[in-house]
Amino acid sequence: MANRALERPDVGLAASENRDGMRMATTGGAGEGLVQGKIVEIDGGRFAVAVGDDTVWAVRSLSCLLEPAVGDKVLLARVDGEAFVLAILDRLLPDVMTLSVPQAKRLVVSAPDLALNATDRIGLQGRETTLQGERVHILTKSFSLVGQMVAFVADILQSTAHRSETAADHVSVQAGNRTTHVKGADVSDVGMLVQTIEQVSTQTAHTSVMTAKEDLRFDGKRVTVG
Repeated sequence: MANRALERPDVGLAASENRDGMRMATTGGAGEGLVQGKIVEIDGGRFAVAVGDDTVWAVRSLSCLLEPAVGDKVLLARVDGEAFVLAILDRLLPDVMTLSVPQAKRLVVSAPDLALNATDRIGLQGRETTLQGERVHILTKSFSLVGQMVAFVADILQSTAHRSETAADHVSVQAGNRTTHVKGADVSDVGMLVQTIEQVSTQTAHTSVMTAKEDLRFDGKRVTVG
């Protein structure tokens, strides 16, 4: 097996030399059990653990979710000629910790109620991220959504705000029917206004005022006033 950390001799605890001259321990039945050690080297998924005067090459057990680092004080299990890092007992600088499962392609965390709490920051990162639920609530004082393309697809899309602002180089709206209700004033400040209406245009007001600095023109086959 490519990942077997040790080769079992006939009896007792033996020592051998690796290619770099490091003293490596191999264990038999008499050397099995739990011992404490210190990680002195990491080679891929293998860990060189100093146990007394010997160095044992071990692999990480599935139950060891915290990724080991050089300098960690670990609990080492030696079973059937193999060595496993069972747990991280202490770390000199416990600044950044990484949780993972060795050789796992997918990790599922399941519970009726699951909470992630952080006093400073929570980051979700992935090539593709999916958030799915019957109800999703995001409660925050400030919310930013940044992306090259953002799409909202829904049967009903509602937006409620005390004040809503939109800034864009180009705004395009396409709808089968559109209804706008403005209780107060509807003010538009544009450089040029062009409206093309295929059928009928109707405006109803108590008082209507049209003001032009120069020309005011009505052009049509028939023009009726009054």
